[in-house]
Order: sequence, then structure tokens, then C-alpha cells
Amino acid sequence: LMGTQDRLDDRVNLLAKMIIATDTNDSKACGLGKLGKFNNLVKNCLNCQSPEDCKIWLEQYPISANAPSFCPNAKLLNRE
Repeated sequence: LMGTQDRLDDRVNLLAKMIIATDTNDSKACGLGKLGKFNNLVKNCLNCQSPEDCKIWLEQYPISANAPSFCPNAKLLNRE
């Protein structure tokens, strides 16, 4: 069973990899840079029901145009 801090570390690591994988550019990052929006990304990631799918997806697609449909942050990360 993963402790709270370990779970947080794991999810923040996945979120960072997803931001890199989706090549979140400067214009997207500006929108994400507001603390409230970033907090929403973290909360979405913490509440995600698919962390194992995420890990597998990130291994298969380290660089991708869009986050996968199962990602609760896909709408935020995929917007142009």
C-alpha cells in the first residue's frame, strides 16, 4: 500500500512526464502556469483511476501530440 507522500510523488512525476510527452508549449504552459490551474492538474492526477495505464502509455509514447483519452488532464494538456 502506497503512503500519501509516495502517492503524491508518484503522481507528480507522472504529471511532469505527461507535460513533457505532450510537448506542452509556452502558450499552453502560460495557461497552466496560474497556480489554480496547476493545482487542478495535480488534483486531477491524484484522483486518476488509471495510474498504471498512464505509466504504460508514457513508456510507449514518451513524445505524443496529445494526452490519452483516459487522462483526466487531457482537455487541459491537449488544448491548442
